[in-house]
Amino acid sequence: MSSFLSEFDIKRLFEQFYPGLVEFSSRLVYCQESARDIVQDVFVKLLVDDTLVLKDEHYLKTYLYSMVKNACFNELRKQEVKGRYLEYQKRTDSEEEDILEALIYAESINQLYAAIETLPEACRKVCNITYIEEKSNSEAAEITETSINTIKTHKRRALELLRKQIIPSIKAIKTFFLFFF
Repeated sequence: MSSFLSEFDIKRLFEQFYPGLVEFSSRLVYCQESARDIVQDVFVKLLVDDTLVLKDEHYLKTYLYSMVKNACFNELRKQEVKGRYLEYQKRTDSEEEDILEALIYAESINQLYAAIETLPEACRKVCNITYIEEKSNSEAAEITETSINTIKTHKRRALELLRKQIIPSIKAIKTFFLFFF
């Protein structure tokens, strides 16, 4: 005649099988602490579930090992999902930083080109020739039919005017995008 497991029966099973179950569990999850937690959780489930019938010790031993094995597999699945999520999160964070950097750079370039258009004509022309077209000062002097010193003066003046316009707007761009990302 079989009967339900009592708290005393579960305590006896715990004392008898705990070390072996922990060792079994640790070989599956590769962590002694997690293995102990898993086995303890299995015995807590036994205490809560009052429908388990005491048949024979072999049956209970098999049942305990099956419960621990299944709990280990559940834990490994959770760890795998957690690992994939953390990897995804790292990748997403990195991609978001790349996107943010690209947005700030693109908007800064737009601001630069807009600021160049507001320069006085001679400065704008020299700026386009030397910086955008990447011509040397002597090539710019030939194209504009002016002296190299005039080219240098226009470049210096253009840079001063651009700094006054661009630095505040770049700070505003960064603040804007950082606020939304």
